[in-house]
This record gives sequence, structure tokens and C-alpha cells, in this order.
Amino acid sequence: MTKSTPLVAGALGTALYFASPSFVPPAAPHAATAVPDSVQRPAPTGALGLGATAVGAAAALGSVAAGRQRIARKAEAVLEEAEPPFDPKKEPGVTLPLFYFDPLGFAKEGDREGFYQLRSAELKHGRVAMIASLGCVFQHWFRLPGFEDVPSGIQAAITPPGTYGLLAIVALGGALEFTIFKQDPEMDPGDFGDPAGFGQTYTEWKDRELNNCRMGMVSFLGIVIAELATGKDGVDQIWTPLGNLKPE
Repeated sequence: MTKSTPLVAGALGTALYFASPSFVPPAAPHAATAVPDSVQRPAPTGALGLGATAVGAAAALGSVAAGRQRIARKAEAVLEEAEPPFDPKKEPGVTLPLFYFDPLGFAKEGDREGFYQLRSAELKHGRVAMIASLGCVFQHWFRLPGFEDVPSGIQAAITPPGTYGLLAIVALGGALEFTIFKQDPEMDPGDFGDPAGFGQTYTEWKDRELNNCRMGMVSFLGIVIAELATGKDGVDQIWTPLGNLKPE
């Protein structure tokens, strides 16, 4: 054995010591140093991380929107349960002597839109009937120029030139109804403003107008029926004693 033999043996042992980990499999991490699955790991970076973040944000926004929709539906359901159904008996026009009078049942409970149409038609016909009743009275004394030979009463509507005047009035009324007096669904039935300031938005004034409209329709119908039976206009019917009224 030479003097260099111990040196070679020491160098070889040192090299084997440092190279030995390369031939031994790594040991499993200790339980104390292992990262549990419940601990949130850092989000991945790069395009994959951005995509995952966008998906999470979209899911969160979707859940918030769905929650708001559920709350809105619940609020609407509560309001529907709290608001009583539409009752036509509580609308204007329920006054003495008949109070609520609908023997044929045209107005249905809960049908607000249907009642709106019926009330609009009632006011429209009533207003026309009030004007027509006044016309049946005043034409007994007054004639417009060119209409001196036109008879009074409903005969004026079928005797020229009274017929032409009737057609002109109907055309004018139709034009006004489709333009100036077109019914606005957002307004009350028959509400075209209150230029005179009578306070027509108050229930008391609505009751008065409806009663006058109904009286106007009954009056005009009575004038026409009486004239057809006796041949006398609205004024002659009043001044002629009942005993002298005989059917023609």
C-alpha cells in the first residue's frame, strides 16, 4: 500500500456520501409540513388564471341577479295579496235613488279594463244625450238661417237641409273624438281636462255629471218616443194637456 492510497479512499467515500441521495426515492412529506386540501392555494397565473376569475365573477353576478328576481317576484305577490280586487260598486255614480244599478251584470268584479270601457261609453252617450235634449227644446223657437222650413222635432233629421246639418254634426263629432277628445287610457274615463275649473276630478262632481248624463239619456228617449206617438215636439208635449194627447 502506497502513501496515496488513504487519500484516494477518503476522496471516494466523500463522493459516495454526496451522491447517495440521487439513488434513494424521496420520502413523503411529514404530516406537520403537508398542506391540507382545505387551505386555499394561490390562484394560477396567466391566461388560465384570468379565465377562472372571469367565470367565478360571472357566476357571482348571475346568483345576485337571480336573487333580485326572486325578491321582486315575492314583492309583487305580496302587493297582489294586499290590494283588494277591483269593485265597481266603489266607483263614482253609485248614488240615490238606485245606488249601484247593474241588473244585467255588465260590470264584473275584478275587471277594471272592462269597466273603464263601459264608463267611457256611458259618459260619451250621456253628454250627447244632454245636448240632444236641449236641441229638441230650443229648435221649437229658434231656426238657423236657411233652416226656416225644417220642421221641429226628430223630423228635422230626415228633412233636407236638416239632414245635411245632421251629417255635418256627425262628421264633426267623429273628427273631435279621434283628435282633441281622444280618450287617454292613463286618465279617468271621460276626463278631457277641466278648462272651466269646476273641480271635475272630485267624486262629488263625477256623481253629478253621471246623474245628469243618465237623466239626459232618459229625457231624449222619452222625447223621441212621445213624438213618435203623438207627432208633437218636446215643447208641445209639455204644454198640451194629457187628455188632448192622442196617437196619430
